Amino acid sequence: MTQQPVPARSPALVGQLIVWSAALVLSVLAAIFAPEGMRFSWLAIVLVVSMFASFVRELSTHTKEGFLARVAILCTGSLIIVMIVAGVAGFIETVSY
Repeated sequence: MTQQPVPARSPALVGQLIVWSAALVLSVLAAIFAPEGMRFSWLAIVLVVSMFASFVRELSTHTKEGFLARVAILCTGSLIIVMIVAGVAGFIETVSY
């Protein structure tokens, strides 16, 4: 019986997970601790911060091949994460009235 080699963890995937984890943590913190009436403004700020983090992360790789595609993937993932948290926060806010 031969063993299949286990592929090494991609540094690109690790960087993506770090940016998306930061987007998730910051958006949940913004949804919980933002003042009433300012929750969605803070979620927009979190989205901007995560997009800047995407650019910084991709610029730190010093690779120009596929730069725009990688940034687009990171920004889209951050957008989806913040949208899900905003949807849950909006639903909870609507139900609590």
